[in-house]
Amino acid sequence: MNKFAPRFFPCFSPLLLLLAACGPALAEEASTGTSALMMPDGSRDMYVGAALTGSSAADDGASRGAVLRPLLQVQWSNGLFVSASGVAGMHLSATPGVEYGPLLAASNARAPEDSRRLRGTRRIKGSPDVGGFYGYYLGDQARVTANLMHDTSAHGWRGQLGLQKTLPSLAAHHTVTLSAGVSLASGAVMDELYAVSAAAGGARDYRPTGGVASVDMGVNWNWALSSKWLLNSAVTGTRLGNGPAHSPFIERRNVITWSSGLGYRF
Repeated sequence: MNKFAPRFFPCFSPLLLLLAACGPALAEEASTGTSALMMPDGSRDMYVGAALTGSSAADDGASRGAVLRPLLQVQWSNGLFVSASGVAGMHLSATPGVEYGPLLAASNARAPEDSRRLRGTRRIKGSPDVGGFYGYYLGDQARVTANLMHDTSAHGWRGQLGLQKTLPSLAAHHTVTLSAGVSLASGAVMDELYAVSAAAGGARDYRPTGGVASVDMGVNWNWALSSKWLLNSAVTGTRLGNGPAHSPFIERRNVITWSSGLGYRF
């Protein structure tokens, strides 16, 4: 079981240094402010670094300590992008202010024996998910984002809708962005993630329906230390929807995720 990324459907990645820290959030972070259309032919934009990340809960509802994660993202002038977190895709739009394209994202595996709290849950294969992303800029300081993914393990759909707003600059080289959004999942995805069977050792039988997986709000702070070095810190608050929150193995409905990372741009 991959403990680095919870299965809570966070709508906004806490690391804007990455193309996506959680696969489905890529539509928001994909270019980190740099459009592929503005890159010279044959060029690339690459970040490497490390980030300290933490969360108040993992996918079994237990507390989780801080973890040091490597950061890597690359974007090419033809629109292709990839990150070490298991996300890849391509920008297809030639229209300024509009972003869209296909998306491929790695997905965590999970087994009932991974944790005592997970007894009676379903085994998750963790096969790659496929889908697409869309973004629309509302002027220079705000944008609407969306993505829709087919969960190949659950054979269902999940997606996110979000809004980002960059605040007026308070100081040179500093950027603060607020975000809010909602994550949705079909019944098949909810069932794979949060269903519990008493016959298989769970506390009680539980079968969630499709609907709202979570509502998220966050703040991100970028500090450009130089033309090459970037410090990024973020805090995201997530409130699980009724389906996940009422699952017997989920102990915390409200989850706080934080991160602070340093990246070098090539």
